[in-house]
Amino acid sequence: MTPDKPDTQDLLRAAAEVMKKVLIPALPDENRLDALMVLSIMAGAERDLADNGGLAHRQAARLQKIMSDAGSVRDLCTAIRRGDFDRGESAQTLHALLMEDVRDRLTLVNPKYLEAADSDQSC
Repeated sequence: MTPDKPDTQDLLRAAAEVMKKVLIPALPDENRLDALMVLSIMAGAERDLADNGGLAHRQAARLQKIMSDAGSVRDLCTAIRRGDFDRGESAQTLHALLMEDVRDRLTLVNPKYLEAADSDQSC
């Protein structure tokens, strides 16, 4: 049975609509940038809710690929400082995984930036 109330994503969407259509147009110019920032944060929260913890699971899987002994992020940082990933295939693997992680985070935090970066590279 589905709950008889809107979920958090629905509430965020409704609040964003009110901000866009009612509140922001009524604000003085000097407060609009702040309101747009809040709107952007709300959109990020909505994407994060839709991801349902997927980012953390994907990050853990990437860490497991690079740290065969199920090390932590702290262990990875120590290994990088030690030079374990300075050359060869391990450096390439680490670079690819870090780039994948950055793209994954940007998809949630700022997908428009990612889209713009992708379109710039296709030229």
